[in-house]
Amino acid sequence: MFRELLEETRRKAAGQRTALAVLTWELVHFSRMRESAGDGAGAAAARREALGVLEELATTGEPKNWSCLLGWWRTLFVLSGRAAEPAASPKSPMPPFGAALGCSRDVRDGFLGMLPDLEAEATRLRAAGRLPQLADVRRRIGIRVALREGDRPHLFEERFTPYFDEGVTLARRLPDDPARLARALTDRSMFLVAARSFEPAHADFAEAVALLDDR
Repeated sequence: MFRELLEETRRKAAGQRTALAVLTWELVHFSRMRESAGDGAGAAAARREALGVLEELATTGEPKNWSCLLGWWRTLFVLSGRAAEPAASPKSPMPPFGAALGCSRDVRDGFLGMLPDLEAEATRLRAAGRLPQLADVRRRIGIRVALREGDRPHLFEERFTPYFDEGVTLARRLPDDPARLARALTDRSMFLVAARSFEPAHADFAEAVALLDDR
């Protein structure tokens, strides 16, 4: 279970046997799981713990140098989008979310093959001024791009920044929807952790936590 995985990551992070970035991603994912399960108190506790780890990263950085960690970020980001995808069917199979490397080539290609239709839908939604739906579709697009190339370190921050900046910009145009803004800020924060830009990651997540706690 994810709770046991998180406990093991806490122990490893305390002993400097894994990165604080990995602990941060797992805590944020766990908070989203608890929120989905209706456990607001558990979600808030996980967010506060993640914010504390992010504050440490922003202040002192990782205590050790680690090799590329992008696979952890990509896996949990893709997994966070599962609820927005249609149910899998024999005619439309879906990847085993959270285990992207375990899906067959045809399933992966089918999932990524939805990109042109999603881009066209985004264009229609933008023209119609349907910003909430546009924000959701753009997130689904970003998740597919992350699955396709989110473990490639070359120009990682430059390639992905536009997707996450757009998500926050769209969400800020929805002042009556703090949950969407919190989601976009959290997404960008976790991406910035992957890019090792810890100070802006902390600022984004601190704003997201404040928005969620004020509901």
